[in-house]
Amino acid sequence: MVEMSSYERVFAFLKGRKNEADRIPCMNPAGTYTEDFMVAVDAFWPDSHFDPEKMARLGAAAHELCGLDNISIPFDILVEAELLGAPIDFREGKTLWPSVKDLIAKDFSDIKLPKDIANSGRVPVIIKAIKMLKEKYGESVPVNVIFDPPFTMISSYLMETVDFMVAIKKKPEIIHEFIDGVTPLYIELAKIYQEAGADILTYHDGGASNDSISPKYYRDFVFESTKKWINRVKSAVTILNICGNSDGIIDAMIETGATAIAIDERTSIVKTREIVDSVKPGVPILGNIPAQTLLFRGPVEKIEAAVKMVIEAGIDIVSPGCDFWIKTPAEHIKALVDSTKKYGSIQTK
Repeated sequence: MVEMSSYERVFAFLKGRKNEADRIPCMNPAGTYTEDFMVAVDAFWPDSHFDPEKMARLGAAAHELCGLDNISIPFDILVEAELLGAPIDFREGKTLWPSVKDLIAKDFSDIKLPKDIANSGRVPVIIKAIKMLKEKYGESVPVNVIFDPPFTMISSYLMETVDFMVAIKKKPEIIHEFIDGVTPLYIELAKIYQEAGADILTYHDGGASNDSISPKYYRDFVFESTKKWINRVKSAVTILNICGNSDGIIDAMIETGATAIAIDERTSIVKTREIVDSVKPGVPILGNIPAQTLLFRGPVEKIEAAVKMVIEAGIDIVSPGCDFWIKTPAEHIKALVDSTKKYGSIQTK
């Protein structure tokens, strides 16, 4: 079979044509930045959060240097919180994740949606970076844009987490008003990024796993807003990525209508496949290589063994369970890709 481009390979799987692909893809719908990549392409933090050219270079580094089958931007999950007024510390002079300086809200009345989203916060930077990437790569590599969904964003970056969790139990109407109130922001952002050329939109909802809330609370507080977002961007290819144990919510994740779901190492591939086959056969599953305990630490031999294992377990697209750990050696990411090439032949799967 003729070797496909990364774009062709990924979309063969995401569009239900995996038997036409040359092999299983290797991608990461979450963050793909590392210090090694920053050095290699001269695009460091915090500059690459604000400079569209550097954002594009760093976003593409994992593909260019290691052969990863996608590009992902931006590099932090505070874009939406910043749009809603959260003050951000970008850790000037350090290679650290940005953080929120102050938690600004007790309920929805404490925030205001921006009137001109396309020209607010760092959205113009992301738009320009998407356009630069599409101009360079066209339909050879898919460009993925990451969102921090309402539940995780509100509970971690706008409200005190303890207050948020108390409100879930005692004043759920506050949380519903908050989530319903900010959902239009996400719908508009999705449209803006699509118009700029984004190929994939990933909902990176780490705060909604079983590690944080029960499956019942996922249904009560997360499911409807996620489903609404996906239904309003029906033309988009969407990935729902939840870092953490998702065993109790796989059925709900599928029922949101996401094109694909991404799981981490705490979630069973075999059980996930069984649920997918019973709820909506054909939904692709991404995962579930441990990002920190294996991909970061290595060694290469263990990474190769893990890739072989997840492919044999039935994964559709080999991926880390979450963002690349920032100090992950580039050689480990190259091993992830090379091992997928080695064991991911469609003919031998």
